[in-house]
Amino acid sequence: MTSPLPPKPPRVTDVAVIGSGIVGLSAAHHLLDRGLSCTLIDAKGPAGETSFGNAGSISVGNVLPQSTPGIAWKALRMLANPLAPLKLDWGVSPGYARWLLQFIGQGRHARVLPIVDALGAINAASRGAWLDIGERIGAGDLIAHTGYLHVYSEEATFARGEWERQLMRRRGVAFDVLDAQQLRELEPGIGAGFQRAVFQRDSLAMRDPGDFCRRLFNHLSARGAAPLIATVSEIRREGGGYRVTTDHGAVHAGRVVVAAGAWSNRLLAPFGVKLPVIPARGYHLMYPQAEALVKRPTLWAERYMVVSPMQAGIRMTSIKELTALGRDPHYHLIRRLDPEAHKLFPALSDKPVAEWAGMRPCTPDSLPIIDRVPDQDIYVATGHGHLGLTQGPVTGRLIDQMMAGEATDIPLAPYRLSRFTQP
Repeated sequence: MTSPLPPKPPRVTDVAVIGSGIVGLSAAHHLLDRGLSCTLIDAKGPAGETSFGNAGSISVGNVLPQSTPGIAWKALRMLANPLAPLKLDWGVSPGYARWLLQFIGQGRHARVLPIVDALGAINAASRGAWLDIGERIGAGDLIAHTGYLHVYSEEATFARGEWERQLMRRRGVAFDVLDAQQLRELEPGIGAGFQRAVFQRDSLAMRDPGDFCRRLFNHLSARGAAPLIATVSEIRREGGGYRVTTDHGAVHAGRVVVAAGAWSNRLLAPFGVKLPVIPARGYHLMYPQAEALVKRPTLWAERYMVVSPMQAGIRMTSIKELTALGRDPHYHLIRRLDPEAHKLFPALSDKPVAEWAGMRPCTPDSLPIIDRVPDQDIYVATGHGHLGLTQGPVTGRLIDQMMAGEATDIPLAPYRLSRFTQP
């Protein structure tokens, strides 16, 4: 009878980065510049979740959080409209009831303007951060200088948007208000029902978010980062550092970065941390490539639907389905928006060729969590919601600066964990 093989000794690294979406990859990019060794741990590998399936907009000009004054009544109207983007997974709705109350509370007038400032600060920094990282890894061909177009099908919605436009003006966002003729000069294929638009000039577009993350992952691996495709079951203190236990062996790290999106809460619970982050599932449909059909990410404001040109075809994204981990996607939610996508761009192919669903990690105030766990060498980078692609490279730099004990490019107070425990 043979004796069982002894367990393999753990891999040893300076920093274990849990999560290989754009946030975790960006953190590792900067940490390697410091000369630190990194192990990249992710169950699905690079861009296995929302860093793959998003709309591709690097939304430099986005300043408005999801929760704004009057959000409760607006949300109720959305829930009554089968074509509206907000959906509740009723089977698990009691689990996020408290989060919803926090979400509504963040929309109070007294809270919104500081959130707008914090959102604007990190998004404004994203353009330079994206261009820098794209140049560093030789992936600038995937970043397009197209801007971001918001179109309106109802005059009343456009009129209500003046508050957001005032906020953008005050914060120096570069944008143009377009009439019907100017809109069609920019996007000739737009549907006839759209007469108003706002064009954010400085926003960038990602032509293949998943491919960008894979290129960045390969670049980091070539620089010495150790990839580990594995599911993390536990983080615990051990020997002056941390033992990260996975289904493919253990890693011993001096420090840990948790950038695991909606899966971060489970990993941090043993350290007394409870993040107000819930999974909000987003969906996309892919249509065949059509030359010059759509030139840039285009948001239909009333539907919160984005149609974007990608290397692999035309992508339509929508839906914010509040749910729980482990729940099956409800693909009928995105399929029934197919006719609406054809209203936005009538020349779209008749049928989509692929569909996707993934979990966005959402906080009640629409701001990410970028912080250090109290009394630990564990750093948190999650909760980016709908703006993970936009904010990933900036977040990575902020995590690096915080770990190095340097002054951060952007003050971190609005993104701290403690903001949810303060009165």
